Amino acid sequence: MSSLVNTSDTIKRAIERDSAIRKDLGRGLINIRGLARLIQTAAQAEGEELSLEATISAIRRYPISESVASHENIGRLLKKLTMKNKIVDVAILNDPEIPAALGKFASQIDYSRGETFRIVAGVESIRVVIDGKNLERMKSIIPKKSIRKVVTDLAEIIISLADVADRTPGVVSAVTTELAMNGINMIEFMSCVPELIIVVDEKDALRSYDSLEKLSKGVF
Repeated sequence: MSSLVNTSDTIKRAIERDSAIRKDLGRGLINIRGLARLIQTAAQAEGEELSLEATISAIRRYPISESVASHENIGRLLKKLTMKNKIVDVAILNDPEIPAALGKFASQIDYSRGETFRIVAGVESIRVVIDGKNLERMKSIIPKKSIRKVVTDLAEIIISLADVADRTPGVVSAVTTELAMNGINMIEFMSCVPELIIVVDEKDALRSYDSLEKLSKGVF
């Protein structure tokens, strides 16, 4: 019985951390024996021995319809997507004089015209996301020695969530997994429920938007 439970747990982890497998299982497109061999090989690499027949049995017992339904329910929490290009990400050393300098810069942002100014503060550095047109203004206010890195030609996607999103497990995981499945690297990820803000390379912006839109509509 212990071996069966361990096999079931391994199968659950393998399926739930790979949404491509989950989707194709839901569609009935995966050869169960082939998937079992794949999971068995991966488990062996981690020092875990699984019986092929027990693995096949565990895959067949996995509640795939419930898993897909849960993923679809999470997708419905993505209510609106907004995309904006010509975004810049600036990494700044977290020196004592920086907060005041950023405050001065923030006072010059015209929020009524939709200008972007977002901050993620860490212990050693601060990441600031702004419109490309305001980069030179920032450089005139922030000491040059404090600017560690500037990444240009970015886009941001703002995901507006339903009110219950902050009480629903797996929302962030569903979003990040969807992007990873499409080979999209996130430059920045900010959670400010009821919004998620994702910064990606401009060349990946349309693919990012399309994949998240499909997630929101339950298209798999």
